[in-house]
Amino acid sequence: MSAYEQFGGERGVQQLVDAFYDLVYADPVLLPLFPDDKDRVKAHQFEFLTQLLGGPKLYTERRGGGNLAMIHRDHPISETHAGHWLGCMEQALKTVDAPESIKQQLFHRLIMSSSNVVRVCSHHFE
Repeated sequence: MSAYEQFGGERGVQQLVDAFYDLVYADPVLLPLFPDDKDRVKAHQFEFLTQLLGGPKLYTERRGGGNLAMIHRDHPISETHAGHWLGCMEQALKTVDAPESIKQQLFHRLIMSSSNVVRVCSHHFE
């Protein structure tokens, strides 16, 4: 069984995305970085996480893929932003009924991705 299936498939990913963006849009540090169109942002994240967990390649099919850090390079994302983002994700992951090992693997991958995004974005705005 794939990580995507163990995570609950579409239902599990949607649950995570909904919980995550409720937290993000309530966070005063993160809110200025996000557009008003919450549904569009949630759709992109759903596609990305679905693919990251080994599900259908929705993000690549619909968005053409791309390097995550380069996609975010025009945003002033700092270590502080990354910490808040990861904190929201950590809380949101607690709402998903999936094996802890799968949630930890996903969180670890997101930590690595956020480090790359901060590295690219912080240099871009120095």
